[in-house]
Amino acid sequence: MTQHETVLISWADAHQGEGHWATLEEQDSGDHIVETCGFIIPEQDGGKAGHVTIAQSHSPDDFYDHIIYIPTGMVRSITFLRPFTKDLPA
Repeated sequence: MTQHETVLISWADAHQGEGHWATLEEQDSGDHIVETCGFIIPEQDGGKAGHVTIAQSHSPDDFYDHIIYIPTGMVRSITFLRPFTKDLPA
């Protein structure tokens, strides 16, 4: 099974403005920041060129689930997550 780093990515999502007639002054002018957690898949392991590729799940036989491709220009930050080392509650 391929090992991947787990990450938290903050990125600016494409989004729509108001769903009615409006002046440009009324339109949204800021970024719509989304946070996504998952396994980062580098390009050499099958990730998409020009994108940060994230999978929600990864099976022992190298199948992936809920893959998202975030264009690199939309990425605002990537935080590499550390393994949880404390005891889990019983």
